[in-house]
Amino acid sequence: MSDIFNNELFEAFASASDNVYIYVCDMATDVSRWSKASVKYFGLEGEYIKEAGNVWAQHIHPDDLDVYLADVEAVFAGTKRNHDCQYRAKNFMGEYVWIECKGSVIRDAEGNPMIFAGLMTRIDGQSKYDSLTGLLTTHEMHHFDFTAQPGAALLIGVDGFRKIVGNYGYNTGDEILIEFSRKIKHLCKPEWKVLRFSGDEFLVIAFGAERQNVIDFYKKLRQETDIIELEDERKINISASAGGVLFPQDADSREILINNLEHSLDYAKNNQRGTLVFFSEEIARKHERGLALRDDLKQCMKNNFKGFELFFQPFVDPASHSIVGCECLLRWKGEKIKDSYPMEFIRVLEDYGGIQEVGFWVMEQAMKQQVAWRDTYGELRVSFNVSYQQFLDDTFEDRLVACAEKCGVDPTYIVIELTESCRVDNPEELAVVFDRLRKRGFKIALDDFGTAYASLEMLKRLHIDYIKIEHSFVRELAEPGHDIDYIIIENLLKMCRHLGYDSIIEGVENDKVDDIVRTMDATMLQGYHYSRPICRTDFEKLLDEGKKL
Repeated sequence: MSDIFNNELFEAFASASDNVYIYVCDMATDVSRWSKASVKYFGLEGEYIKEAGNVWAQHIHPDDLDVYLADVEAVFAGTKRNHDCQYRAKNFMGEYVWIECKGSVIRDAEGNPMIFAGLMTRIDGQSKYDSLTGLLTTHEMHHFDFTAQPGAALLIGVDGFRKIVGNYGYNTGDEILIEFSRKIKHLCKPEWKVLRFSGDEFLVIAFGAERQNVIDFYKKLRQETDIIELEDERKINISASAGGVLFPQDADSREILINNLEHSLDYAKNNQRGTLVFFSEEIARKHERGLALRDDLKQCMKNNFKGFELFFQPFVDPASHSIVGCECLLRWKGEKIKDSYPMEFIRVLEDYGGIQEVGFWVMEQAMKQQVAWRDTYGELRVSFNVSYQQFLDDTFEDRLVACAEKCGVDPTYIVIELTESCRVDNPEELAVVFDRLRKRGFKIALDDFGTAYASLEMLKRLHIDYIKIEHSFVRELAEPGHDIDYIIIENLLKMCRHLGYDSIIEGVENDKVDDIVRTMDATMLQGYHYSRPICRTDFEKLLDEGKKL
């Protein structure tokens, strides 16, 4: 095969743009090489094509074929120097798109054609068609009338797409989106419209459809996209959530439709992931609150974390009932929103990425507080939560160590809690981070132990110092018929002793439970029976009273 096919310049130009496609043909053999982007977008049989002129002609719109052939023939006849014309070509979705095709012929000394090379550029590709999937963009929604006939619209998003890209890379992410868009297009009825909305989100406008029609469509889509098989035969599990809107009753314009779809999809992703949720006024109110929370949180963070505060819940020694430490718990009151609870505002922080900086703020405040108490009350163990994403942040370890040195804290009294119920995709990588931190003296705890499917698997892979036994095993311990809870806790504590781990029993809420767990050889106890999470002033009052509860 000719060296023109193995030319580094071809490789460079071929990968330079998703919206421009190049080809080169060896005229002696009539074999062509096409860029991978052109093969993928136009659904060609492969990079190397025999008699590509005949193959390509089948992609050209019948009304434009004569224009194309006349131009190419003029170039080969020598009556025209360069190939240059515009026509419509069919992409892999079966849709015709306008392209501008330019090319030229290189001839030998005798004037015989040797090489024909050129490029095709999609016209209006940035506004009318999405360069990756070939779908229409939302620009085309201006042509849709949502009052002429009833129908339904779905906004579909791939769940956790950022994590997929983080695990597999951007190229694999693009492949998944291309295959996902193909599945959507395949399942849609001819009169429905499919558009690339943004990022991992796709919009289906189902003209003439009723609610049940799109419910059935979504169920089939979930079944067919549960596993995405890529060209290299890799299989990747994905989940997709969707928001639904019926028109014209819930939206009679483009702006209202998009707004209500975003409300519904946001609710589905945050509350019922992997499902289709139809718009309602209640969902809209919740979404608007989420947006208000995000804005208020951002403003407070910019204003030196104003409104954020640490509360403290004691760790109690089972034998003496004295306070030996505490867990630091985040509370927040915004400038505008005063009633947000941690599960709500922390989720908002996680969704837009603010959890990292707030997490570092919590870390610094906890260490400062441990040092501030040391001279008056002696060394207290102070713990705070760190998310899995924070542990994997490249700056986390350096900032943690620098903060400890700046505050003058003894790392052996700092307990870093990983919420065990969060999904850990790469325990080996996390184990390396844990080992480095433990070598520096920091203590590591698995929080909520026993609630997630991977509890024992995590113990095999991670070296830690504490296990916190989740309160669901503890709170009804004194109730009749809950002997199994006692057996579970007893054996978890036994396992801790064998593994050399300390233990913290959470959820001690009354005298009866306290009487039971104090006999169970745990390292520390925690729960409302001793104290709810309280502000610094109230916690210091407990310490002033002799640290006994």
